[in-house]
Parts: sequence; C-alpha cells; structure tokens
Amino acid sequence: MLIYCIDPSALIAAWQERYPPENLPRIWERFDSLIAGDRLVAPSEVLHETSKRSDELHGWLKQRDTMFRELENDIQVEAANVLAAYPRLVGERKLRTSADPFVIALARVDRLQIVTDERPTSNPKRPNIPDVCAGMGMPNTMNLLQLIQAEKWVVG
Repeated sequence: MLIYCIDPSALIAAWQERYPPENLPRIWERFDSLIAGDRLVAPSEVLHETSKRSDELHGWLKQRDTMFRELENDIQVEAANVLAAYPRLVGERKLRTSADPFVIALARVDRLQIVTDERPTSNPKRPNIPDVCAGMGMPNTMNLLQLIQAEKWVVG
C-alpha cells in the first residue's frame, strides 16, 4: 500500500483548478480518508507554503494537521543533501517554493511516493521535483490523477 508525500503545487492545483471542493467534495473526502489512514503526508513546510497561496486551502489543511511531519534532524540533513546536489531547486523565481527540498527529503527518508503537479524541466539550471527525483535515483513522481487512478477512486 503506497504512502504519498504531497507537495504544495499538487494541493493548490487540486483545490483551485482541477478538483474544487465545492464541485467535487467526494475527492476531498477521499483525501481525508488517506490522511486519516496516515497515507497522505507532507512536511510542515507544505502547510506554511499553502498559507501564501490560498487561505481556503490553508484553513482546510490546518484542520488536518496530523498529515504534517515535523522537520526532524534526519529530514533536515537529507534536505541539505538535496540542496547541495541541486542548489537551483529553490530559487528566487516567483513560483519556486521552499517546501520542495523537504518534500523530497521526507520521501527519501521514509521511502514515500511523491505526488506533485510539477513537470520535469530537464534543465539543471531550473530543476523541478521530478528532475531531482530522477537524478537521485528515486521512484518517478506522480500527479494527482495518477494518485486517483492508483487508489482506484470512482467518484460521481
């Protein structure tokens, strides 16, 4: 049974663009089930990141604080390793997030499946999560639709 580590881009895209809760509440009920079963997790930085992008999503996530993992020493060390290998993962570009190295680090430490809305750039000067995962020999990332398919959810 897969345990998923989700990044802010996947949550924000789901909430705002793909699966708005006012239109598709059953999807969010399924996410709740994953969270309750400790199968959907994220580093605490993801909660912080969503506060900058969506008040509504941030409020929903704050009510589900059990999904967020504190940045314990092993995760911080691994995040430092990720940034040493891929210093351009976090940059000053508007869409760069500070949560990305921690998402990757948590997934590496706990051997989790990363869920992200990011696509590979194949550009070492502007890597995204899928580029870093491929370069570090991690399993391929998946997007939210692939998570829904892997879980065999049928809604509607």
